[in-house]
Amino acid sequence: MKTLALTTAIVAALSAPAAFASGSLAQSMGVTPGEYTTAQLINLRNAMEENDVARVNFILNGHSNPVDAATIYNTRLEQAVADDDYATLNYLRRAGAEVVSTQSYGQNARAQEIFARIDAE
Repeated sequence: MKTLALTTAIVAALSAPAAFASGSLAQSMGVTPGEYTTAQLINLRNAMEENDVARVNFILNGHSNPVDAATIYNTRLEQAVADDDYATLNYLRRAGAEVVSTQSYGQNARAQEIFARIDAE
């Protein structure tokens, strides 16, 4: 019985500093102690130091990215504007109802020569 009590006391004494370190790390980052594992807290701290907003949000949201459709749409639209991506802009603004024509609008002089030769034959 004394061995069990002594073993329990040693385990508790050795694990206490890790628990306190994890709790103080959590408090220093503004999250609830005990909510995240030590590994998650270290990963969170690294992401915060690197200003990796996407990774910080991923960790804080329980390893998921709960984003509503309107936010995704607006972000993609802003990115298309910044990239001058007119095809994506037209697609997003018209809700995917873009009509793509396979017919040419006009012909150049070389094409007209070729068609004239074909007609002559």
